[in-house]
Amino acid sequence: MEIVKVFSYEILDRDGLSRELMKIEKMGRISHWSEVGAITMETAERFVRARMYQDHHINLLEHGIMSVIFRGISIGMTRENNRHRPVSLVERSTRFVDYEKGQPDLDRFTMRFVNAPDIDLEKKIKLANGQEMAPQEYLDLTEMMYRGLRKEGYKPDSARQFLPIGLESEEGETTNFRQWRHIFALRTAKPAHWEIRRTMNSLLEEVKTLVPVVFEDFQVRGQCRMGIDYYGFDIKDD
Repeated sequence: MEIVKVFSYEILDRDGLSRELMKIEKMGRISHWSEVGAITMETAERFVRARMYQDHHINLLEHGIMSVIFRGISIGMTRENNRHRPVSLVERSTRFVDYEKGQPDLDRFTMRFVNAPDIDLEKKIKLANGQEMAPQEYLDLTEMMYRGLRKEGYKPDSARQFLPIGLESEEGETTNFRQWRHIFALRTAKPAHWEIRRTMNSLLEEVKTLVPVVFEDFQVRGQCRMGIDYYGFDIKDD
């Protein structure tokens, strides 16, 4: 079983994110019947900053949308992502596809696994029956069992019952700016699981440059287990 070394994400319509601010201003001005003059990138940023940090009308951020595809992540992380609401999600299916595109060679294809950085895959672990087994050996046996079940004619949606939660997956996530702030607050905090924290940390740092007015108040507070940064945020109060 191959170990995944790199995770990644793709922000869809990355260059259009800032235009979401103009939509937020357009919708926000309805309440005060105050649509006077043209809405520009500059007016939209001022409007959002004032509503967020002075009037605390953070609900207006629900009119701004961002879609992200996460790759090289484990099924375990997708399970955490799937708990967020309201979020639209799509995940690579283990019911309909094997761990290779098209028609896989069931004798040769390789699964991909996301390992925890603190686990030595070659270290022998003593089991309850007195035997010793390295985590890598366990992964290889799991892969062989999956191959064997598939070669026996079992479909992927039955054979997947024996797959570990650390298997590599891919997921798309769409939600509004307000919910993204909630996700970042939970998933970049100190108690968050190492995998989702490192992934969301990376995404957060980029969106802070793309739409800073929405996310700039998230700041690194320190490092904890495995040397991964954790965040917090202070809502500015003028």
